[in-house]
Amino acid sequence: MMRNEKPLKPQKTVFILGAGFSIPAGGPNQALLLQQIFHLGDRPSQVCVCKKQLRRFLIRVLKASSKSVNDVLLEDIYTPIDRCLADGVSLRDVSPRQLQTLRGQMEYLITVAIDRSFNSTPRSAKQYAVDFAAYLVSKASHRAKLAERTDSAQAAKDYDPFSIISLNWDILLDRCLHEQLRRRDRGRSGDYDPFGVVDYCCYISSVEANDKRVRPGLWTLGARGYNVKLLKIHGSMNWLQCSNCQRLFVAFDRKATIPNYLHPIICRYCQRYGINATLRGALVMPTFLKDLSNFQIKLVWQNAGVELMEATRIVFIGYSLPHADFEFRQLLSRMLQKNAEVHVVLFRKNTRDGIRKYREECNRYRQFFSGHRLTFEPGGVVTFVKKLCAKK
Repeated sequence: MMRNEKPLKPQKTVFILGAGFSIPAGGPNQALLLQQIFHLGDRPSQVCVCKKQLRRFLIRVLKASSKSVNDVLLEDIYTPIDRCLADGVSLRDVSPRQLQTLRGQMEYLITVAIDRSFNSTPRSAKQYAVDFAAYLVSKASHRAKLAERTDSAQAAKDYDPFSIISLNWDILLDRCLHEQLRRRDRGRSGDYDPFGVVDYCCYISSVEANDKRVRPGLWTLGARGYNVKLLKIHGSMNWLQCSNCQRLFVAFDRKATIPNYLHPIICRYCQRYGINATLRGALVMPTFLKDLSNFQIKLVWQNAGVELMEATRIVFIGYSLPHADFEFRQLLSRMLQKNAEVHVVLFRKNTRDGIRKYREECNRYRQFFSGHRLTFEPGGVVTFVKKLCAKK
């Protein structure tokens, strides 16, 4: 390519991931998450304490039957808690401060349950996620090649073929992307110095000081590197946020929420100025009163809207488009191009209930995207990734 030759702008695809993306790798079904929480073992001791507190709250405060606490919907737990916290009032005799503590305990339990669910699944079951990550990194790395050939960082910025919007908390894809980036860029310099990064499309710092693997995407593009945009609009298990300065900290080697709950980390930036502010989890919990006023989360949502607006093709993977996700549904309604193609990847079980559920989900998409070209794939994420990688 000549230096003054403009790179072709490809059609842009936005992949939207729901819980179904992670289920083949061991990810839990959200509807069964409370059941998994109460089936956790009692080690470490914090798990036992948090389970007892949660069960007591459900029975005594929310008046759930002791025999059916596993069946309470997470939305029905978080909605009254968040309403009371927003208004600064107690929930029966539970003070706002106690509600905030309970909320932190639930976040810890949810993270532990998701973590153990993935750990109980063999590595081979996660291969499709590895293949998907390799495909995405291969496409994204073309940005760096353009920058080298044209001697222009702008060429890399102009090449923007895809992004991923995830509604999941788990870090299955995050880790796979990070590992593929490390493999591709290892040996580029004397020490491992990442040339490509996972870009959460917000301002990030590393949990460990001087961890060069965690860099903002815009900084990387300016340095003629490349990014893989992963917009996690409901937060992530490897995110921590300072309660004072609101900086967002990222770690790829661990689910940061778990160790931070046991041994809270002090924000190293605030500590320089004598402020001992602790880091906390950054998950947007399932509630009908989602608080999206957080600066970093709001930035992710704003960037997600831009990605949807630029997309010529949307691919939903393992997402049922529930009515409860009305914030995301309105974002789709507001930002999606009228001529954008919509492809839906779901998994249809060959049972009466499975076929009925699949038809209901398809009808939900047909009603919402009535003016778009709409196609369906019933084979699930594993089959979809095989087809996608075969096209490379």
